[in-house]
Amino acid sequence: MKSHFFYLLWLKLRYGVERWPFGWQLRNLFRWLRVRYTSTQTRAFAPLPALNAAQSARLKAYCKLQGPLELAVPTKLARDMGLREGSHYVGDLLRCLYPRFLNQRFYKEFGDVNWIPAAPALVKSRPISIDNHNAVLLPMDVRRHMFFPHDPFSFDRKIPAMVWRGASFQPHRQLFLQQSSAIKSCDAGDPGLPADHPQHRPWLSTYEQLRFKYVISIEGNDVATNLKWIMHSNSLCLMAKPKFETWFLESQLVAGVHYAEIAEDFSNLQEVFDYYESHPQEALAIIRQAQAYTRQFLDTASERLLTQHVCQAYFAAVSSSEKH
Repeated sequence: MKSHFFYLLWLKLRYGVERWPFGWQLRNLFRWLRVRYTSTQTRAFAPLPALNAAQSARLKAYCKLQGPLELAVPTKLARDMGLREGSHYVGDLLRCLYPRFLNQRFYKEFGDVNWIPAAPALVKSRPISIDNHNAVLLPMDVRRHMFFPHDPFSFDRKIPAMVWRGASFQPHRQLFLQQSSAIKSCDAGDPGLPADHPQHRPWLSTYEQLRFKYVISIEGNDVATNLKWIMHSNSLCLMAKPKFETWFLESQLVAGVHYAEIAEDFSNLQEVFDYYESHPQEALAIIRQAQAYTRQFLDTASERLLTQHVCQAYFAAVSSSEKH
């Protein structure tokens, strides 16, 4: 019993360290300094190692540009970027560009990009669309969006209920809280609301949400931040068909294979919950396939190589008339 207590305490500390913002800030500062003071002299690099078939398919999804294209917008060099532009984004983008592409001019859009840029841009997110070519995906703001904690709880020992925590600024999230408020098996709420608000619920850590069998994922301004860690866990992800995608390629996810689909108006939450409570083997099959999907993002070396190929494809397709 005592060893179990210390194990759970260790997990809480581990999750806290993984999300510790100061550690990420230090890494980003180091990357910025390294780029800032790297020689501007053009260097010859050996060709990038070839990608396997799965990586090549992802490369084509991340960068759909067909060049040659000219960047008729203000562009930057990596060393021109300041940390105040958004330190998490800057640090992650510089990691993708270093050291091969420091003398290449690019156009970027930081933040929740839920539109298609007018010019070819390096972005964190984009709408899922057949004409989203100008939005070239790279892993940015990975501290929030590419978080894959270990889940110590097996599905059958979790709380048989649904859970969601998040900000309810958007109308569709407000609709969700209205729809879920009458469902006893759904513990959903916004910790940022006043304590006396009917849709307020106390904050729950990722670790505490992992105790539930079903974790709901709802897109915000763009993608849902929690989707990645849910799919990596032993809980079943419940979500509507995604409208946006990031480096995680949410467009590749299949309902009934990687997640349990709920209606856009959340009207069938109870029905979906009841179904998978009655069909636990189907829930487990989806969980296993979701975990298999997330594993490709855990190989740091492979992911680093793929980002380099995406940058190479971007710079092969675009050119800028601006002088260095």
